[in-house]
Order: sequence, then C-alpha cells, then structure tokens
Amino acid sequence: MLLARWRPVLPYFYPISRAPAFYGRLKTSHHFLITPFTKREIRLRNVNCIEQANEILPDGFVVRNQPPKYVPLDEFDDPCLEPESETVELDESLFNWLNTRWHSADLVGHVLGDIVSIPLAARITLSLLRCGVLTVDLNGEKLNRDQWPRACNHGALCASLASKTDSTPQSTDYVWTWAEELGTGKGCHAENFFNIIGMAAYLAAGMTDQAQLSKRTPTVRLTRLSRRCRLPLPLQPPGGQGFPPDFVALPLSAFVSDRDQTRLNEYQERPSALGLIEAYFPSLFEPYSRLLSAAVVTLTDSDHSGSDAAQSLSTKPNDAEYDPQLLSNLEELSTQLEMNQLPIPPLWVTSALKKHRESRFLDMSRVCYPNVLVPGEGKQTDMGAALIWCARHMDQQRCVQPWLRFCLGLMATKDELGLLRADATGIEECVFRKDTGRGVIEAIRLSLGIMLATDQELGHHPAFSLRDTEAPPVPELDATTSKQRPAPSSLTRDPPPPAKYRFKEVNFVTLENSKRHLPESSVTSENHTRYYTKYLLEDQSSLVGRCARIWCAYREVSGSERESLANVHKIDSDMPIFIGPYALKFYCADIQSEAYRKDILKVAQKAQDEGIIKHVLLPTDVWYLGKNSDVVRNLVVATKPENLGFDIVDREEIVKISAFKRTLAQFETGCEFYGAIIGVLKAIGELQDVGLIHRDVSFGNIVLSDEKYANPDEQCEGVNIDFGDGKAVRAALVRRQSVLMPSSGGLHDLDMAAFIPESVPHTQEKWVSQGGRDKLQVPKESGEEGKKQPDFRTGMTPFMSIPFLLGSQSSVYGDLQSTFFVVYLSMFTYDYPAPNCYPDAPRKISPLWPTAVQQWAAGDNAPTMEELGERKREFFGFGTKWLSVLALNGLEFWTGASEPGLVKFHRAALMELQQALWIKFQPPVGEAAFFPRDGVKPHEVAAALEKVVEIYKDRGLS
Repeated sequence: MLLARWRPVLPYFYPISRAPAFYGRLKTSHHFLITPFTKREIRLRNVNCIEQANEILPDGFVVRNQPPKYVPLDEFDDPCLEPESETVELDESLFNWLNTRWHSADLVGHVLGDIVSIPLAARITLSLLRCGVLTVDLNGEKLNRDQWPRACNHGALCASLASKTDSTPQSTDYVWTWAEELGTGKGCHAENFFNIIGMAAYLAAGMTDQAQLSKRTPTVRLTRLSRRCRLPLPLQPPGGQGFPPDFVALPLSAFVSDRDQTRLNEYQERPSALGLIEAYFPSLFEPYSRLLSAAVVTLTDSDHSGSDAAQSLSTKPNDAEYDPQLLSNLEELSTQLEMNQLPIPPLWVTSALKKHRESRFLDMSRVCYPNVLVPGEGKQTDMGAALIWCARHMDQQRCVQPWLRFCLGLMATKDELGLLRADATGIEECVFRKDTGRGVIEAIRLSLGIMLATDQELGHHPAFSLRDTEAPPVPELDATTSKQRPAPSSLTRDPPPPAKYRFKEVNFVTLENSKRHLPESSVTSENHTRYYTKYLLEDQSSLVGRCARIWCAYREVSGSERESLANVHKIDSDMPIFIGPYALKFYCADIQSEAYRKDILKVAQKAQDEGIIKHVLLPTDVWYLGKNSDVVRNLVVATKPENLGFDIVDREEIVKISAFKRTLAQFETGCEFYGAIIGVLKAIGELQDVGLIHRDVSFGNIVLSDEKYANPDEQCEGVNIDFGDGKAVRAALVRRQSVLMPSSGGLHDLDMAAFIPESVPHTQEKWVSQGGRDKLQVPKESGEEGKKQPDFRTGMTPFMSIPFLLGSQSSVYGDLQSTFFVVYLSMFTYDYPAPNCYPDAPRKISPLWPTAVQQWAAGDNAPTMEELGERKREFFGFGTKWLSVLALNGLEFWTGASEPGLVKFHRAALMELQQALWIKFQPPVGEAAFFPRDGVKPHEVAAALEKVVEIYKDRGLS
C-alpha cells in the first residue's frame, strides 16, 4: 500500500511536507524533529511516538516533545569539531523506516562480494601488514612476519562465520590496529580512511591478484564536504535537510587533472589517495616500485600473469579454525612479498593509477546531490547518530535520482564502520568494529568495493540510461513565504557557487519485450522497446515504498511503422523517429496489495473492452520487471531475518505506459473543470458496476480528455538526442493519435484500487444527550470487518474521506467524498487557468492553503489519522465554517467579484455536491450537523452536478 503522508503529493507541485528545513524553522507538516545536541536531546513533535522513539533511537539520547528553538549556527573551522547544535529532520515515513530496519550480517558481502571476495581481502590484508598500514597483536604481543598469514586467515574465517551466523570464534584473541596516520581515531577523517585503504588495496591486488580484479579500475572517489557552510548540498530535493553529508562518493569524472581556464575559481584542490599514501606510508611503495614507475612503460594486457583466484572459504561453524587452502595461498604470497617476486603490473592498472594520481582538482560544478553515488556520515563515537544522519542523506539522494534501484550509505566512527542499504522493501544495516579480524576484512572489502563498483552495483537501474544536463545555482525559495532565502556569505569562507551545476538526468528507459504483459497483442520481433524521456513529470521517490516516477516519454519506432511515419511526415531515412507523448510510470508495487494479487488492471481492461468502463484511462502497455527479492536482494544469499517483529513487504518493479494527458491543474475553462469532475463521478460509478473502488481520487489522478497542444499545427518536432556517445543526433518526435474520453475528463491510475468489500459497516452518526447537552456520536465498529485500519493507508491524506480517516473500510462513498475534497481544495490551489503548454512541462505551484485548511489537509502537528478525521469532520460536519473559510481565503478565480455569474456557479456547484453527499440535521440547539449519505449513487451525484452546469453554462462559465 502507498504510505499515506500528512502532505498532499500534488502533480506539478512541490510537496508541502518537503518544505525546506532551514535555520531550524518549523514546518507546516507532521514531522519528527530530532536534534542531537551536546546534551544528547531528541525532540519529537509527535508525543505519541516518544515511547517508540526511546526504543529505536541511539543510546544516550533524552527524548522530549517541546518544539525546538532556533539556535544560530556559527562558523567553525575544525573539520573534526562536531557543532553544538545540528538539527536533523525525520518525517513520519523515515521514522517508521528506521523503526523497521534490520541487521544484515552479510550486507557487505551481498552488496560488494562479487567485487572483493573474502579470500582476496585476506591476501590484501597480508600486503597491508607488510607496508605498515596495519599491525596485529596476539595476546598482547606483536606477531612476527611468519605469523601474519595465520592471522590473516583467522580474520577471513571470522568474516566468513559472521556472514552466516553473526558470530566470531573466541579461541584466539587477535587485536588489529590501523595506522594512526589514517585518522582512524576521528570520524571526520573517514573519507581519507576509505580512500587510502581502497587505493592501497588496489595497489596490492594490482600486483598480487590481477585475475581477481577482472580489469576493474577505480570509478569512484570519496571527498569531504565543507561543514563550515550551513547551506544544503546544491540541487537537493525540495524540503531537503539543510546540512550536507560529511563526505560523499562522487564519480571519478568529477576530479580533473587541469582546470578550465575560463572558470578557475570553480575548482578546489584535492590530493589523491596516492599522494596521501606516499606521505604517510612510504614503505608501501617498496614492494610496488615497478608499479609506480611504470607510467611510461608500454605493456599489453597479456604481458602479465596473475595468481589464480583463491578457493572460497568453508563457512560451517564446526569447520577447523584455519582453512588449509587459503592459509597455503597466504604463506605462498608472504614468501613472494619477502623476496619481491611479484609480476609486472598490467597496463590497465598502471593507466588507472596514473589517471587517479593526476586528478588533483575537484570540479565544484559536479558537487551536487544528483551526482552523489554514496553519502557518508562520520561521528567521533556515536554510530547511532551517524545512522540517523546517513539515512536522511540517502532519502534525499533517492529523491533526486529517479534512476536508482537502491542506495547505499557509509557510516564511520573512530572505532566502527557501517553500511546501509535501502530499497523499495526496507533498510538493511551492518556495523562492525575496525580492530577485529572480521572488521579488517570487511573494511577492505567495503573500501575497495566502493572504489571499483559500477553504477549498477551502486544502485543504478539497468533500464535507465542518462544524459548530461546543467542548471544554474538558483537559491531555493522558502516554501512557506515564497521569498528567497538570505545569502549565507557571512557564514562561510567558501568560494561562491559555480555558474552552473552539471549532472545527469534520465535519457532512455529500455524495456525487455519478454516482460511485457499487457496488452496481449503481438509485439515487434525486436527484443527491447526504448522510450526517450523528454522530462520528469512527477517524482514521489522515497527511501522505501512505491517510489513512483512519471515521465513524459516517446517510444522509438522501427521497421514498417517507422517507414510509414517517415513517409507521412517527410522524415529523412536516417533520422531516428520516436512517437508520443506517453506517460511512462515506473513504480514498485506491493505484491500483497489487492490490485496486484487480483490483477485488477486486467479486470478493468476487460470491463472497458465490454463497454462498461468509459471514463477511466487505462494503460496501453505494462511491463513486470521482477520482484525486489530477486532483482535487488537475491534472497538466496540474503535470507529474510527471523523474529523482526514486522513483515518485510516484497515489491515488484512495474512500468506502465498510457496516453499522456493534461491533468486537472491544466484546465482552461470552468466548463472543462467541472466536465472533468463529472467524468470522475461517472468513472466511480463505472468502477462500482464491476465491483471496484478507486481509493486514490486526487488532483494528480484526474485527467482531461482533450489533448490541446500548445503548437497544434506541428505534427512533428525535431530534437537533439544523445544516444550514448556524447554526440547530439537530430531525431523526430511524432505525435500519436489522440485518445479521447466520452466527457471532459475522468480518472486514471488504478494502482490503489480494490474490490468493494462484501460488507461495509455504516458510519451513520447520531445525536445523543449527555448531561443536558447534545453530542454527536459515532458508533464503534466491532468484529473482524470493523477493525480499525493501520495508519499506513492508501491515498493522499488531504483527499481521504472522513469515514476512512476514522477507521472505516474503503468504499464507493469514500471515492465520492474524495471528489468533493478535490473540488474544494482546487479553490485554494488553482487560480486563473494555467497557460497551455501541453505536452511540455507545466508550471510548478506551491499552494499556500489557509491555516484552517492545513489543520486537516496537511496534518499540521496531528499525531494520528483519526485526529485528522476528527478535524475534517468538525470542519465539514457543523454549520457553514467550510464556506466561510472559502469566502475569506479562496483564490480570485473562484471567489472574486469580477465575474459574479461565474462565482455564483462555483458556489452552486459546491453546494450541490455537499447536499448530495451529506444529510443535513438541525439539532434543537446549535449549528446544523451533516451526516454522510452512505447510500448515494455516483450517477446521481453526476446528474445533479450536470444540472448545475447546464443552468450556468451560458453565464460566463465557458
């Protein structure tokens, strides 16, 4: 199910709950504000969650529920000094995700194990011992070189056992120590630690284990971000946390050997890890002197011989302490190191090192959230606080990189390292000490694995290919006041931002035809279908959950279809052709949901073929790309943990293609607006006729019928497209045939749909007398069917029906009431009709709803869904408060006096809907009360609204 949030997720809108958290300002939405002060305080605005927070948050925190006060943040120069006051914001979703994360002992292995195996890490460990990067003691005494192979083998055994049983042998007390020069005693030096260990491991493997590197070269490099500047990392999602990560992994392309002479001030010098190794560990180069002097040596890949891959360790708990095969390999390697009998490095290793060494400058135009491959957080001692921060940074990364299948996060303290992985099903964590044998092996696997990982191994979905783009560093606007934020020049000594930020965005989505399930018509003989994405229309990406993303896309055509289009539109024979526009929706469906289990989409498709459903826009194609347990987690290795106390919900990646339409936000006249609402009411009735309810009626799920192009005469548009080689190729975007609906609009998106429950309890309230006063009472539901639903519910909170918020099951009446809320909230959201730009990206609007509306629509400070329901019932269920708020705060188009006839129509239409959905009751004393009219039929409501439209259609409505 879709996580219901306290904010409206509006198409073409910046979501309200992502209002920027800047300078400690309180937001308008429901949040958990967590503030790690030096006093270790946690402050939560939701008092009901304090007990739960005490159970899941790091030790040593004091939980309070007072709202935080703004504390000025002064500049501090020491990169290792943790500020006295930093505020990290956890919204409801992230709080719950952290509460349902689980420990995965083999997380490093099943994320990076294909890159760096345990035997390879053991061999690298032996090399690092010889170079002084590591030392090892046994029972308080330092080991001599002859004993190192046995110690490395023991570390490998510990890592292998821990990955299976989360335990380590206790028979031998090895104590490992990293060199002090690595800064391991300070969490702020984590990026140096990862870079140096990763590069040192690459040096070692490049000489001793070339075959296991598989010609991999470093593609990732970590760098520290300035914590003096209190600004967010550029191009973060709206409402992102105002503090950047402590360090990030960036593509190696962000580091260059020379600066562009036209923008010299946009670079910062960053010494490579090789320079740090030379400065701290000169002895490291003794066994590798030929490697580092080989930059001018011409070699071929066949001019070297690598050692054979070591055999896998046996991991049964009752195995012998030492693996004979690995121990033999380590002893042989020790002899080779002692006698300096190592092979000449291959060209691909020397070239990679040369490039890495010469990349001395960080191009600051590449330092932005869309380029972050892995965010990292370092703390002196508190791994729990690092975890909270890291999860928040990962959440922001996920929101600006819609091509991610999963994301990773690094955590570090002076004693521990940690890895987080989050995908659609949940969050895994793995934390280990650095001074143990297992910790040494895992640290090497983690550092080298991150450095050598490909984009897909870091979470990039293989269906997406990217293109270069750029954007100016426009300061974000305050989401509440819409005013530009003050310049931070007084808080930082950092240079001014670059003129432009350069990053990636989705270019193509390529889908395998073998995974295409709808419709059942024949497909082309080609193996793949490719879509060019013109722009991202809507992004509801999140760390965990559905992660729905929608693009305006065009399908590439070939064969006879291409020839036909080329002839009709006089297109050159060598020019690529794409047809559209289509809405390409990519999301992760809960396989336990009714829409997925019962294949409701096919039910609706059949009803449409039979002529029952006419006002619902259905997809033309659907791809099922695989379950998350298979395509991401590979549960053969990472089995489901036991005794978690919660269920891990598996999800399937699904892509849906449908005709790209205008939405309600782009209506041109009042007649078109209400025509679409009438279409929605009819769609609800049609779904009811086949036993379905929509359960997600909202702004974004209402489409308009007419495809009114901004340039109606241009049937073919020329665009430049990068097909992957960096060169722009001219291509043609051809318009598809229009897809019309029987009225001005209707519904789409059945992802949350369900069958109508066999028995829906009535929610009819009644008046009772208590103590001489009349009181409205709602009967308590009982039995299995009357159980209250959990707070994870379908739909968007502002549009949820009152009975549903109060715990009743979804119903047809709930869809009707949601439609009423759509109309009502439109009057605070859409002013004069937007200019027609279809199919280009529409304007983005940040609706500023009045406080009286925010209290029930955005859930300001509301702890539960039930309280939201109570607020909404009070607002609409008594008297005419809802009309008064509209009269005082409604936008000009709906309440202005410039067109009295139009204003009267809006009021008449709204009152007609209210009278159709509620029954009025006048108590002996007090205001009138309104009860839900449970038995109302959708076609009756549609007919009532049609009568109003007919009356006013000649009075300025159109």
